[in-house]
Amino acid sequence: MSVPAVVARGVRKVYLFNVALDNVDYEVDGGGIHIIMGPNGSGKSTLLSIIAGAERPSSGYVKVLGLDPWRDSEKLAGKVKALLDRASLPPWASCREVAEITARTSRTPWSDVLETAEALGVTSFWGRPYGTYSTGMKRKALLLTALIGDPEILLLDEPYQGLDSGSVETLTKIIIERATKGQTIIIATHITPEKLVENARTIAKMELGRIVELRKQPIT
Repeated sequence: MSVPAVVARGVRKVYLFNVALDNVDYEVDGGGIHIIMGPNGSGKSTLLSIIAGAERPSSGYVKVLGLDPWRDSEKLAGKVKALLDRASLPPWASCREVAEITARTSRTPWSDVLETAEALGVTSFWGRPYGTYSTGMKRKALLLTALIGDPEILLLDEPYQGLDSGSVETLTKIIIERATKGQTIIIATHITPEKLVENARTIAKMELGRIVELRKQPIT
């Protein structure tokens, strides 16, 4: 029997007096697109951060590919990649420099990186320092680095934020193409393009730190 990609049981996360997650159960069995949707403050980013191993739950547990993402982060390196809401690049480094390093470490052909960079419209500015980018440019640069490589699980937190409509369409196409090849992609977002929803295997709706609805749908 195969190990589920993600299992969360009774996950609770408390920051001082703020309950960000309240007894959350969540499971992703494998490949395809899995959406976690909800308004700001609903807990979706916190859940994704815990799945990524960037934070520990106050109680309950999470298993990613059968491992604890916090304790077993080294074992999961290369198998799980995340773009979280606090992500940034060094302000003095260019997107191209970071992309080159990421491509080498992940053994990704540069032609693949260039294809994604051109699709996202990054190549027109990626030689400049990250600190000089606009908000939209920064988002595209972060997306490019997140999309380099072929991890089993890709976690994307608010990937559409700050993007124009053309970039939203392009990113959705890239996500769908990766999902059809078997990659597990979990997306926390309050922006849900129709095409993304149509191709999602599961859609979880969060409110006030809880999953209030979980819909599974067949892929046509």
